[in-house]
Amino acid sequence: MNKYFLHISLICVLSSCSFFQTESDDLLLARVGDSQLYESQVNLPQNGELSSYDSLVFKQQYIYNWAKQELLLQKAVLNINQEALEIEKRLKAYRRSLMIHAYEQKLIQQSLDTLVLEDELKSYYNEHAEDYLLSEKIIKVMFLKASVMAPKLDAISDWFFDADTLKIDLIESYSHQYAKRFYNNPEEWLIWEDFQEIFSSDLDISSLSPKKNTLLLEDSLNVYLVRLHDLKLQGEIAPLEYVADEIKSILLNQRKLKSLEVIQSKLLEDAKTSKQFEIY
Repeated sequence: MNKYFLHISLICVLSSCSFFQTESDDLLLARVGDSQLYESQVNLPQNGELSSYDSLVFKQQYIYNWAKQELLLQKAVLNINQEALEIEKRLKAYRRSLMIHAYEQKLIQQSLDTLVLEDELKSYYNEHAEDYLLSEKIIKVMFLKASVMAPKLDAISDWFFDADTLKIDLIESYSHQYAKRFYNNPEEWLIWEDFQEIFSSDLDISSLSPKKNTLLLEDSLNVYLVRLHDLKLQGEIAPLEYVADEIKSILLNQRKLKSLEVIQSKLLEDAKTSKQFEIY
């Protein structure tokens, strides 16, 4: 079949030519040898945003991709020693593995305690702290961005940089009314480089440090107020709260493995007791 004829055939197929209709009204789109592709087998994107033309193009590409795979498979069947590949044996082993894994996961879900206590996190962290060296600088910070035309900038600066106590209620009230952006979460660590991207390129925040923990910056449009809560440098041991999720995942995985060992041992003992398992 030459390329021109194939192209014409595809146009006919995708235009719902009645020649290709089956009794079940499932449109036959293409054929490669004895293999057939029906419209019901084509998985169109589910976002519903494809136009009629885009849908046509998608189907055409799908047909070509399907044809390539079918042609390769048919050639492989003719030219590859299937016995040497032990395909059936591999498929059987793969199915066996899938079934066992699915059942193990079901048993684990039924028995696994997913609650990780703070003491467990701390204990693991203290024993493995050297494994958690920071690859990047991180900070805890309060930040406000407002227009240079915003009212009460002197007042918000005083509240923001008060050496004795933060007037957080006043700051939050002001931010709701006038701030373009406000962030304050003393419990969350931010990556330094991500925080830097908030500022225009001509502003330098590199002087922010535990000794100089406040900054007031300004460009042609905005005023930026920064108050540092905490900072950890690259190469330092990461704080526990920064790696807590990772440690929790490790502890839960350890529990899964232990739970699996218990389940397997119990199954084996039960099988011995019931004479389902015997060694000769």
